[in-house]
Amino acid sequence: MSATLLLLLSVITVRGFAPNVRIDHEYNPTHECRDCAMAIGPGAPSGQPIYVVFEDDSTVGPFRVRTDVMFQKSTDGGRTWLSSDLLIQRGDPFADSPDITTDSDGNVYIVYAYHDTAVGGGNWTTCVRSVDGGATWSAPARVDDESVGLMGLTSIAADSAGNLFVAWNQLPGGLFHIFTSVSTDKGATWSPRVCVDDDTLTDESSHDAVFVQPGTNHYLVAATTYREGHNRPLAYLYRSTDQGRTFEPGVQLDTFDDAGSADIVADRDHIICAYFGNPLANNDTIIAESRTYYTQADSWGTPAPMTNLDPDHRLYYSGPLALSGDGRVHTALMVQDTADSRWNVYYTSSSNHGVSWSDLELVTDDTTVNSWYPDIAADIAGYAYVVWYQFDGALGTEWFTTNSPAGIAEEPTEPGISAELQATVVRNVLVLGAVDSRLTMSNGV
Repeated sequence: MSATLLLLLSVITVRGFAPNVRIDHEYNPTHECRDCAMAIGPGAPSGQPIYVVFEDDSTVGPFRVRTDVMFQKSTDGGRTWLSSDLLIQRGDPFADSPDITTDSDGNVYIVYAYHDTAVGGGNWTTCVRSVDGGATWSAPARVDDESVGLMGLTSIAADSAGNLFVAWNQLPGGLFHIFTSVSTDKGATWSPRVCVDDDTLTDESSHDAVFVQPGTNHYLVAATTYREGHNRPLAYLYRSTDQGRTFEPGVQLDTFDDAGSADIVADRDHIICAYFGNPLANNDTIIAESRTYYTQADSWGTPAPMTNLDPDHRLYYSGPLALSGDGRVHTALMVQDTADSRWNVYYTSSSNHGVSWSDLELVTDDTTVNSWYPDIAADIAGYAYVVWYQFDGALGTEWFTTNSPAGIAEEPTEPGISAELQATVVRNVLVLGAVDSRLTMSNGV
């Protein structure tokens, strides 16, 4: 066997993630695909569907003139995807900031911000549902009960009873606040909106993620809350113990000079949060931290660094979290190489509820282009599935990979991925029998 072949086999053996697969089919140079979110549905091993929703921007020069919400699906662990992207909502002119989740019955839900340009139209959060794995979708149901002000940053989670919990940003009265609504009938109707943050604040808040804590059904919102005249963003957690009717005062997670992009997952005994920011001791460094709340002790642990970066890199975006059935926490980070200013996606995980993290592992194959804003899901066996938005200077595209052994075992043909999923974590709510968001502010008004 030649030395070259031995080296190749060695590379394949140690590689953690399968070759990257492009999942969108948008090749028009006046379009840019971006801002993806992912969920994994219930099903038999090696047959669990992977759902991805993303934004498809129509552009004229540097300007967006319309944004549409698109859907993709794989039923073979990510090896192959739908032959064409499925349109969920045509923008009028804007439908953006999508998020996606599934419930334990296999229903799929997508929320997004919609902007109606008709006379008397407004801006609102919208939800659609599919009962057949994404083949057909319900008519859009309006989530919020007010259309005043700019809107964006939608996210969705399902609780153990199948109730839906949605959060979004809205700009009533000149300041952004976080609002939530709940549906108890599979997304057909929604409760009156509830303001999560203190609406008497002299500054504003934006939310980054929602989650439902299993066992307690507490509704959780991770947020960026601004202080000092909008000059100091901080990472906050808001919690509702009555299924979204009221929220406790927010808890500041970070000890940074400024922080943001908070995300959150939870099991019965722990709430794990992540965020990025500038440490007070070194304001030139941007790092990511996690912090864990211990339910039984009713106390917060010490903030823990998620990674130590060498001088050639700096961390910008803490990224989303996912919780697998074996209790591990997974995250996909966005990291910039300061030598060439390129952004790449990296992976790390924690086996002790966010107290410490594994070494960084590069996810993206092509490090010559920018890869931004990943989403991540994890299955009960502890394997991770990652999607992200990649921009090569001309096209914005959607990409996928997994570290499932089945996804690495065979050479891709298209290229593709073979991944055997072991049920079961529904995105944003851990349930035995199903598997497990977005950082764009709408400018559609």
